[in-house]
Amino acid sequence: MEEMQLGLELERELFLLSVVLGCGLGLLYDIFRVFRAALPHGKILTFFEDIIYTFLYGFALFTFCTGLTGAIRGFVLAGMLIGSVIEHLTVGNAVVSVLKGLFSVIRKLFAKTFSPVVKFITKRVGSFKGGFVEKCKIFSLQKKTSKST
Repeated sequence: MEEMQLGLELERELFLLSVVLGCGLGLLYDIFRVFRAALPHGKILTFFEDIIYTFLYGFALFTFCTGLTGAIRGFVLAGMLIGSVIEHLTVGNAVVSVLKGLFSVIRKLFAKTFSPVVKFITKRVGSFKGGFVEKCKIFSLQKKTSKST
C-alpha cells in the first residue's frame, strides 16, 4: 500500500482546520451541558448523551480525515482535541452561562404564561376526579347490594 505524503503547508492547514473543528465540537458539547442544566435528568440519559457525543466526535474525525487526506492522521486528532480544550477554556463557560440564563428567562416566561391555564385545568380535573370517584363508589355499592339480594 502506497503511503500518501502531504506537504508541510497542507499539514499545517489541516491542523488549523482541525483546531477549528474541535472548537465547533466543543460548542456542541456546551449545548449538551446546557441541556443537562435546563432539563435535569439521571445518569442513564447523561450516559447516552455522552455516547452520542463520542460517536459524533469520531464521525467528524473520520469524515474530516478521510475526506481531505484519505487516511486518519494523528495530528488531526491532536488538533481537534486542542481545539476542544481551547474552546472550553476561553468561550465555553461563558457560552454555557449565557445559555443557562436564556433558558432560565424562557422557563420563567412559560411559567407566568401558562400557570393560569395549568391552574384552571388542574382545578377542573380535580373536580372531575372527585365527582368520578364518588360516582364509582356509588356504582360499586349498588353492584354489591344487587348481588347480595
